[in-house]
Amino acid sequence: MQGSEYPWSKLDGNFATFLLKTLPLSLMIVNDETKVEVINEAAQIFFNISNEEAYLRKCGDILKCINADSVEGCGGCVVCSKCILRKSIVEALNGKIVSRNKGTFHVIHKGEAKVMTLLVTAAPIYYEKNNLVIVIAEDISLITQLQGLIPICSVCHCISDEKGEWMALEKYLMKHSEAELTHDICPVCSEKMRLRHVLSKQSSIKITK
Repeated sequence: MQGSEYPWSKLDGNFATFLLKTLPLSLMIVNDETKVEVINEAAQIFFNISNEEAYLRKCGDILKCINADSVEGCGGCVVCSKCILRKSIVEALNGKIVSRNKGTFHVIHKGEAKVMTLLVTAAPIYYEKNNLVIVIAEDISLITQLQGLIPICSVCHCISDEKGEWMALEKYLMKHSEAELTHDICPVCSEKMRLRHVLSKQSSIKITK
């Protein structure tokens, strides 16, 4: 059966609930006041909060953003105007689909202050005459944060990782970031290679003679 021919209209509420419950990514449904109506099990585990505790709270409170503890609360301080999570929700409420916006958040996670990097996807939904937003948050902190002093060999440019093992620069970047590397030749190296090739041909001609 072709995907476009699948009778989606036959899927009942129980199946929708099943999808919401089992989706392995943190998912929230937010109302037009940017307050959370429901979160799935993955979000409950990730944010360490129950669905009941999350009900009608701001996203910053659930994320445990340090700015949510300010007097103004989540969405009230100057920093909140630049919050990718909040901006993505507002854009979705205005009818726009936002795909994997990357943002950095200073949060209290499992009792410790840390910097968290999230990819935020948000899309508008209309249910029972209510404008809602479905939000998916992906934690990519472990693969995007390159910080501190990074030991690099001054000769071969290999990098020493946190275990003291040396690896090629390309491998290190791919392991610790979202980058996908492609190889090219810069103008300087290209000219060096051209000159080397010319000198090599000239040497071959002299030897032949």
